[in-house]
Parts: sequence; structure tokens; C-alpha cells
Amino acid sequence: MQWHLIRERKEHGETQKDLSKLLDISENAYRLKEKGDNQFKSEEMFLIADHYNKSIRDIFLPNKYTLRKHKRNEE
Repeated sequence: MQWHLIRERKEHGETQKDLSKLLDISENAYRLKEKGDNQFKSEEMFLIADHYNKSIRDIFLPNKYTLRKHKRNEE
């Protein structure tokens, strides 16, 4: 899961639907990315970072970290 992104989104009072509109993808596609089932494209990460006026490093966890945590939760 992208915990930093979730926290940032909630602190700004935004929903997954709001961010899906920003990225021009379906709400379900966004949800899967935030959950860690699918990965964000680099363009999407830049859009979100610009939206929150933060660096990508401040918002997104590395892919290996999110995949490892996700696999642990499935066990």
C-alpha cells in the first residue's frame, strides 16, 4: 500500500475518485494502484507530486517495499 499517498490524500480531504480524475483513470484502477496491486506510472507519480507540491520521494514508497508488504498481508 502507498501509505504516504493515502495519508496525503486524506489530509487534503480528497477521495480516490478525486485522484482518479486527476490521473484520468477509473476509480477502480486508481484504487488498485494505491493498494499496491498495480504500480503507478512515472507520469502519474509526477502529476500527484505536483498536485500536492511535494517530491515523489515524499509520497511514494519503492515498488519492492509495497509488493513485499502486500505479499505478507496475503499470507
